[in-house]
Amino acid sequence: MTRDIEQRKRDHLILAQDDALKFSISAGFDRWRFIHNALPEINLKDVDTSLTFLGKRLQFPLLISSMSGGVKESHKLNATLAAAAEKLGCALGLGSIRAALESGASRDSFLIAREKAPSAALFANLGIAQVIESNSMDKVATFCNELKADALIIHLNPLQEAFQLKGDPNFKGALNSIELWVKEFSLPIIVKEVGQGLSIDVIKRLQAVGVRVVDIAGAGGSNWISIERERLPADQMVLRNTAYEFADWGEPTSEVLENLNAEMVIIASGGLRRPLDMAKALALGATLVGMAGAFLKPGLSGDLDGLVQTLLVWKETLKMAMFGTGVDRLENFIGNRKLLAKTY
Repeated sequence: MTRDIEQRKRDHLILAQDDALKFSISAGFDRWRFIHNALPEINLKDVDTSLTFLGKRLQFPLLISSMSGGVKESHKLNATLAAAAEKLGCALGLGSIRAALESGASRDSFLIAREKAPSAALFANLGIAQVIESNSMDKVATFCNELKADALIIHLNPLQEAFQLKGDPNFKGALNSIELWVKEFSLPIIVKEVGQGLSIDVIKRLQAVGVRVVDIAGAGGSNWISIERERLPADQMVLRNTAYEFADWGEPTSEVLENLNAEMVIIASGGLRRPLDMAKALALGATLVGMAGAFLKPGLSGDLDGLVQTLLVWKETLKMAMFGTGVDRLENFIGNRKLLAKTY
């Protein structure tokens, strides 16, 4: 891994903690509320938040979304996140494994995740630029096998790459490459954005080439265009000033969920700011909900107890939302829009 890439990943970990670089628009979950059921006809102790996802049993439908790998700080981060995922029974997505493919020195920052989470659902992650290089499939498969990954996330980030210093905004042939990997790769493929969102049209195009799981990763949380803007040097002022025009560019997560009518497994991430947003996303049709920002600081500091407590609040909030709407099984809660009302 080059020093440029290593520094970029380190910058990303720092800048992703800056609230000023988040969207000013929301993901839209504040437009919804649950309809309170004063006669739930169920017992709280019988409410079950568990489900099976890609063959793995989860205690509740949360994915700790991809953050980082390949730099020194990532080892503690991934170890802490993985230990929490194992303890709470949720899923974990890793940052791009490109670093591990290019440098043996960085492999441990990824492999530590499986060491700390031997039974958790664990997803590797790779950018579309590397996927387009068709000769990389065997190398990726070998590392995923070593990692004992349960799926491979392919992330799409055209505008992040366009605004990134030395980015790779070459996306021609991306859909054909995804189709090839869906057919030939040894693990299930999940396709996601990184924060600008997957539109309805893009989701339908992905479905048409065989993709069965997508992560919306919509607008509302960290804006990676704004993060890349802050990394641009003084001699890139035109590009830097242009990036300000895109500070709220993207598809709000709840809007995509609301308008989506596709027979696919949907992960909803991007701008879920409160635990109750997770419950709303599930009722709108998501099978799994992804979060990163709330877990970054405790992960970087190695605060496992703090991270576990945060995750427990998310899990308990879902359980209480199910009880408060009279639903004791998650399969009857997911996609049940009758439980929701619009606030405006």
